[in-house]
Amino acid sequence: MKIKSITSGYAQTNTYFLSKGNKMIVIDPCIEVNNNPSALYEKIEGKDVIAILITHAHYDHITGIDALVEKTSAKVYAYKEEITWFKDNVLNLANMFPEPLDIKSNIIPIEFGTLNFDDFNFEVLATPGHTKGSISYKIDNHIFDGDFIFMNSVGRTDLYSGNSHQMKKSLKEFVAEYKEQDIHLYPGHGPVTTLKREIKNNPYILEVL
Repeated sequence: MKIKSITSGYAQTNTYFLSKGNKMIVIDPCIEVNNNPSALYEKIEGKDVIAILITHAHYDHITGIDALVEKTSAKVYAYKEEITWFKDNVLNLANMFPEPLDIKSNIIPIEFGTLNFDDFNFEVLATPGHTKGSISYKIDNHIFDGDFIFMNSVGRTDLYSGNSHQMKKSLKEFVAEYKEQDIHLYPGHGPVTTLKREIKNNPYILEVL
């Protein structure tokens, strides 16, 4: 499996592109300011996008949904608790950014557990804290964790449905579950890191150990 990414938009959000042969999965599609999808389109050129996965329904992780669906007709999947957020510009924080957001695409609700698309076999993990419905996608030893764990930090918890106590609980449970594995973390912002590195260096994780 090949993993590529772009960083774009007002919040410099990471969009990930997972490909096996001609098939591709896109995670958290974001477009550049002025609603410019060119970088997004460049990464999917020549690929068959079979699914779009969302870690949580904040503006900076979902601005590219309609552009990508229009281009590929791929279906969009997100955790069931945040489905209504996609059309609510207060809950998805669009009202905090200069450009409006009006998502027209249908969002398919998913639950925790397995999620399979052709040869892509994901495990949907509960990682609440940044938002109540934040999830992560695990495939092999790769975890795409949205605004859960960053390099040396974690997602903020002061926005709607965010909870610092829940974040600590999620961190503790996540580390206990995966600390012995060679896990690579692909966060919504900042560089790719590993869980082993964050266990040694991330002050938020060190606090709960």
